[in-house]
Amino acid sequence: MKCLKVPAERRELFAFPYPIAIWRDPPRSVELALSIAEDFGVRRIYTVGDVVTANFVMRGHMPDAAAVDLKTRRKERMEALSAFPRVVKVRNPPGYITEEAWAAVEDALRSRGTLLVVEGEEDMLALAFLALAPDDSAVVYGHYRGALITIPAGKYKEIRNLVKYMEPC
Repeated sequence: MKCLKVPAERRELFAFPYPIAIWRDPPRSVELALSIAEDFGVRRIYTVGDVVTANFVMRGHMPDAAAVDLKTRRKERMEALSAFPRVVKVRNPPGYITEEAWAAVEDALRSRGTLLVVEGEEDMLALAFLALAPDDSAVVYGHYRGALITIPAGKYKEIRNLVKYMEPC
């Protein structure tokens, strides 16, 4: 996979809250995401974002893999992130999916319990997880307006095509 970036004229396309937006605060948002995952036959959950990942771990659900950048708008404590048995550091600037980050996501999908700690920004890695995830999985991330987004990978395969709207670095 080559390095990809979001073209400035397409940023709004990638900011849209795809496809199941949960507009509740934790712990209810996590409960609803897990219920949706169960309804869709999801067996693996991948989280993207510090607060989302910490909320899942603190509520007793360890994601199969996660990506964080150790930055958050909220002042929530991130000790829950130490629960991951494997930590991989990766560089990924905002608006990009670097070749290094893509490879790290591929590796994380093969090694349960992997936490990707991103130098830069982890947001676009939700798309990498979605593009690479098996059909029996879901990608969960926080939307900047406050929703928890849950995407069952096998049922929303067309969203995987968003990478086609990115351009080479």
